[in-house]
Amino acid sequence: MVDEQEEVALANERRHAAIERDVAIIKSNYATKEDIARLETQIARMETHMAHMETRLVKWVIGAMAASIVSVIGTALNIAKLFVS
Repeated sequence: MVDEQEEVALANERRHAAIERDVAIIKSNYATKEDIARLETQIARMETHMAHMETRLVKWVIGAMAASIVSVIGTALNIAKLFVS
């Protein structure tokens, strides 16, 4: 009877130790509120940066289109001069 109780106690201790180890592993892998807040801050910064980059890209595209239009108009005028002269 005593041996059975000792075996049950040892088995319970082993299970308890395994559960403690599993909980420690789980706790070490989960994000804290601070981790999430830091991540949200980083995401907000990235979104702001992306908005600035989008604005710059739109400006470059508009500038390239304007330059292309000016070039086409200049070429058309030069060709027209050839036929008018």
